[in-house]
Amino acid sequence: MRKKLFKIIFIDEDKKIQTIHASELNPSSFLGLVEISDIVFIDKSELIISPDDGNLKEKFKNVERSFLPLNSIIRIDEIMIEKETPVIRLYSETKDEITS
Repeated sequence: MRKKLFKIIFIDEDKKIQTIHASELNPSSFLGLVEISDIVFIDKSELIISPDDGNLKEKFKNVERSFLPLNSIIRIDEIMIEKETPVIRLYSETKDEITS
């Protein structure tokens, strides 16, 4: 079974190009922002993981929703991944059940 995710490539506050994946992507009621929720990290255990992956996981650790300015977004892709691909969720509905 395949799962739909959005791959968001953006420039962060440190002027670095970053990539995150999310299940939900919506226009925001705040002018000039895009709402990203259900942020996930795809387990790339077979690949070399860059140090930036750990930094992103730490930044988005307890984030339920994030709002990115339109001018910081480089590209948004809708991708399909196989269900067998491990996905790491950083936010859980129960606050004491955060996975990393």
